[in-house]
Amino acid sequence: MKLSISTVALWALSAAQTASAHYRFSKFLVNGKLSTDWEFIRENSNGIMPTKQFLTPSDDFRCNSGSFANAGKTKVAKVNPGDRLGFQLWYYATMQHPGPLTIHMSRAPGDVRQYRGDGDWFKVHQMIICKPPTGGYLNDKDWCTWDLATVEFTLPRDTPPGQYLIRVEHIALHGARSGDTEFYYTCAQVEVGGNGNGRPGPMVKIPGLYDSNDPALRYFIYGAPNYPYTNVGKHAVWTGGNGGGGGSTQPSNPPPSNGGGGGGNGATVGLWGQCGGKDYTGPTRCSEGTCKVQNEWYSQCVN
Repeated sequence: MKLSISTVALWALSAAQTASAHYRFSKFLVNGKLSTDWEFIRENSNGIMPTKQFLTPSDDFRCNSGSFANAGKTKVAKVNPGDRLGFQLWYYATMQHPGPLTIHMSRAPGDVRQYRGDGDWFKVHQMIICKPPTGGYLNDKDWCTWDLATVEFTLPRDTPPGQYLIRVEHIALHGARSGDTEFYYTCAQVEVGGNGNGRPGPMVKIPGLYDSNDPALRYFIYGAPNYPYTNVGKHAVWTGGNGGGGGSTQPSNPPPSNGGGGGGNGATVGLWGQCGGKDYTGPTRCSEGTCKVQNEWYSQCVN
């Protein structure tokens, strides 16, 4: 079959558009210093393609398919409580799907390069909605993550020392109504120094951190007046202190947490997290910085 130049061009354009909508996190940041690709992050074999295991997740839901094969050759970043940590997307991409973002951590029993992530995980950061509905209806640009290439959070100051996996995850909701929710995620390997004595929690397992019937991850976002959910999953963000410990139990009614950070057990909000705004019902005290009004819908803990 002989293809016309116009047909080939259309195929190429379609492929480029598909690729531009997909992404993966490949670089790690410590206090603004950017690593090389896959220096501290386990490279996976899934490439830029999303994982659609929301309804029946497997062990690959921890750090992505093929990533453990690269764990041994991936470096371990040295970090300390209070450091500003972050992730950046591969090859100049930005997040071009609507949906929330979470970051979880799991302490390895020994060498993190030999850890599969089958232990307990706790959430340290989440980003949901940062703007009021555009024109009265929820818009792609209302999501905190929209068009970002980099996300950062502050490691809680009383994080216990040890080696950890840090899992960043962007959740795309454009197909969520049918359970076709997309997940983009990778894991960094770090060693936390210091002498923190906090008790992270609530703890969850991966797979198992999300309920396949969770309405927040099955929500039809198009034509909606807002996104009514202020927390991703049933477990709250740990910002320090005694958040509840072992096992994988999840509280049935955790305090809501929206925006860049979030509350844990009604305590405080971490730096860059939401601390107020219309209809916001989460914690209003900042563990770091000051709560400043950004607009009617959103106040944020800032330096």
